[in-house]
Amino acid sequence: MEFMLGVNYWGRDYGTEMWLHYDKDAIRRELKQLSEYGVRCMRVFPNWRDFQPIDKSYGHLGKFGEYTNSHDGSVVFGDGVDMDRIEDFRDFCRAAEENQMTLVVSIVTGWMSGRLFVPPAINGKNPITDPEALMLMRRFIHRFVRELKDEKSIIMWDLGNECNCMGPVWSAFDSYRWAATVVDSIRSEDNTRPIASGMHALEISGNWRITHQGELCDVMTTHPYPSPTIGANKEPYTRLRATFTPTAQSLYYSGVGKKPAYIQESGTFTETIGSREMSADFMRIQILSALSNGLLGYQWWCAWDQKHLNFSPYTWSLMEESLGLFDEDGAPKPVAHVMKMMSQTLEKLPSPFPKRKSDGFCVLSYEMNHQNNAMASLTFAKQAGFDLDVAFSEGDPLPESNLYFLPSITGWSILRKATWEQLLDRVSNGATLCISYDGGHMIDVPKVIGAQSMGVMTGVNHNFTFKGESVSYRGNEILLTPLTAEVLIKNEEGNPVFLKNRYGKGTVYFINFSPENIAFDTADGFNKFPYYLIYKEVAKDIISSKPILVYDRNLGITVNPENDFESIVTILNYSDKAIVPDIKVNSNYEITEILYGNTKIIPKCDGVILRVKKK
Repeated sequence: MEFMLGVNYWGRDYGTEMWLHYDKDAIRRELKQLSEYGVRCMRVFPNWRDFQPIDKSYGHLGKFGEYTNSHDGSVVFGDGVDMDRIEDFRDFCRAAEENQMTLVVSIVTGWMSGRLFVPPAINGKNPITDPEALMLMRRFIHRFVRELKDEKSIIMWDLGNECNCMGPVWSAFDSYRWAATVVDSIRSEDNTRPIASGMHALEISGNWRITHQGELCDVMTTHPYPSPTIGANKEPYTRLRATFTPTAQSLYYSGVGKKPAYIQESGTFTETIGSREMSADFMRIQILSALSNGLLGYQWWCAWDQKHLNFSPYTWSLMEESLGLFDEDGAPKPVAHVMKMMSQTLEKLPSPFPKRKSDGFCVLSYEMNHQNNAMASLTFAKQAGFDLDVAFSEGDPLPESNLYFLPSITGWSILRKATWEQLLDRVSNGATLCISYDGGHMIDVPKVIGAQSMGVMTGVNHNFTFKGESVSYRGNEILLTPLTAEVLIKNEEGNPVFLKNRYGKGTVYFINFSPENIAFDTADGFNKFPYYLIYKEVAKDIISSKPILVYDRNLGITVNPENDFESIVTILNYSDKAIVPDIKVNSNYEITEILYGNTKIIPKCDGVILRVKKK
């Protein structure tokens, strides 16, 4: 699939009310402008309220009488879908095709920017669980897909826009039933296109589960901003945490959901937290990172600023007003120029971009903050010079690999017995496992980590020196007496902090604290604490075999093999300062082409893309 670069689209003049004021000529002017600035794929929203304008009429003692059209009061028979709106959407599809643009269609747009948009007949009901709401929704989806499935510009259906915000659910079964209803309704009319999740803030064990969305949908989606939702609000959003977190969150969703993922909407809120130029830098590094790390696309929120719109949701939240590529008068903002430049860059790169080479897996345990620990682990690996995928097992086999990280184990049930035994079996047969500790309970501790526990300590504060760096840590630790393990790091009191133990044909490393939690919970933690050096030690043999090595904690390297002899190597600067890179080319490789940027200096939030060849 071609990389989906573009925006989330509402019309400039009417925003969420655009379908009630559809203007063919204005739409074409807007899409032409967007196309000229590099937009190739748009996520678009048929407002559920407008496409199925069903209301109710009531009789004696409030008894339900009949469904009526909320616009003209006429009696509604069948699905109640407004065919004029369908024809408007068909025209929109044609306008997109005229401008060589593709569409991802979020079918159930019942929630947008903080406001519900549902048919009047179900106002006050829960759109997720109410039987009547499910019936009307199902009828709407069938009609919508049946009428529009032949439009060439549509490349993907989407469940909707963050529909997990439409109403509360009391169990994961409620959300599963709702999503299955949407998916089954779409597929019964069109089984030729992939279906994206479109959800916001999913979890492993919550009521809206990544695993369920992965089971039902074809594509996972993330909506990362510099927000508390992903912990990206702790420092300027052009620094490492926020610049890599959208990619890391998407890889987390992909790994747990076992489906490809993409950054479906992302932006930078208001100028309170950063300048327009910072927003442009943020967009550029996101696009480069998404592309090189194997995501399917990147879509900015949104096309136009909406400060001139005087109705909700724009009057409810000032934050919703200035998120566009363009000002409300259509003038391009710095992000628009970056969109154009990156679109031109993509045209010069291989398409589809070669698949990213992963070097191992971050295995998530049960009792932890899964998202934060996964993103932290992936960030450390990127800083160290290698790449991880994410794995979560509910009884299914772990993916094969020679390298596993089990970060921040906590609680009484870190893994199912079968998964734990499978992991140790992999190590026994030659794999490497690195475990970090945050109070979790393991079994066979002396055999696994090569040391005897002499008790645990909580609330500790210690420091150590490693690779010339002075490092501090806090939290939980085990008082350890080494048995068969080699102690690589001790703290200032002499207690082992980092151990290496032979286990069968493989190796177990043990980190006696939680670097993932500390770095993630601390402002600028990924630069303040050089914990990536520990990850680098664990994976040093893998790193040394890379075609190119870089030596900076803010530079991330990704290898995308094209064939057995050639690879594309991307070096990205995830920081807000230009970096003169210390690049070492492996003696077995040579750089044959610079596809983007240059190797002399990598500007802030930018990168260099190289083609290398084995000698």
